[in-house]
Amino acid sequence: MQNKSYTLDEHSFILFAHMDELSFIVGTHVERATHLIAKHLVGYATMQYMDQGKLFVQYDRREYSLEGKWFWPCYPGPYTVFHRTADCLFWNHRHLAFQGSLVAQWMATGLWPTEPQPAPTSRDWALYFDEMSRLAMTPTRIARLRALNMLEGLLLELAEARETPIKNEPWLESVLTEMSQEGTDYTKIARTQGMALSTFRRRFLKATGTSVHQHTLQIRATKARTMLIETDLPIKAIADSLGYQNVFYFSRQFKQLIGVSPAQFRASK
Repeated sequence: MQNKSYTLDEHSFILFAHMDELSFIVGTHVERATHLIAKHLVGYATMQYMDQGKLFVQYDRREYSLEGKWFWPCYPGPYTVFHRTADCLFWNHRHLAFQGSLVAQWMATGLWPTEPQPAPTSRDWALYFDEMSRLAMTPTRIARLRALNMLEGLLLELAEARETPIKNEPWLESVLTEMSQEGTDYTKIARTQGMALSTFRRRFLKATGTSVHQHTLQIRATKARTMLIETDLPIKAIADSLGYQNVFYFSRQFKQLIGVSPAQFRASK
C-alpha cells in the first residue's frame, strides 16, 4: 500500500465528501499585530499568514524565526507560541480558525503542515486569504463550500511545495545524503563542510526553509509512516528501528509531527 498523494483531480471528491466535516469559527486580519499567543489548542486548528514583519514561532521545543511572507499552522498537540521579535514593532497578520473531523484526516494523510512554511510565489496570498476568510464567515452553504475549496487548495499548494525537490547547492546535496542516515552528528557534518555549527544551521534553514533538527524529525516521521502502513511490525519495533530508546517518546513525537498517534495513524489506513 502506497502513501497517499493528492492530485487536483481528487480535490473535488475530497471537497464534496467532507463538506459537512468542517466548520469555520473566525477569520481575522490585523495590519499592525503585536499580540503574544502561548497556549495549547483544544478542539480546533488555525492557519496563520504574515506578509510583513518578523516573528518568533515555537512548537514545544521547535523554534523558528520568520521574516516576510510565511504560513504557519496552529493545531491540537504542541504548546504553541508566537510573537513579534525584539527588533520588530508589528507584523501584518491574518488567520482563519476551524474545527471538525476533516482536520484530523488532513493530519493523518500528511496534507496538513506541522511547521511554518514560506508562502509559495504562485499567487497574491493576502488577497486569497481575505477572500477565503470572507467566504468562511458568510452564512450560506455555497459560501462555506467555496471557503473549504480555497482552504484545501491552499493546503494542496503547500503540500506540493514541500514535495518539490530542492534546487541543491553542492554542499547541500552531500549534507542531505548524510542526514538521511541514522545517528546524524550535526557538528561533524558542519566540520566536513568547513562551517561552524551555528553557520551550518543558519545556511541549512535558509536553503531548505526548515531547521536541521526538524528535517531529521521529518525523515523519521516519513519512515515511520511508511512502516506503519506497509508492515505489521509492533510500534515498539518501529521505534527501535528508528533509533528511539523509548516507545512513549516516539509516540509523543509522532503525534506532534503528524497530528495523531502511531496507533491511530495505522488504524486510519
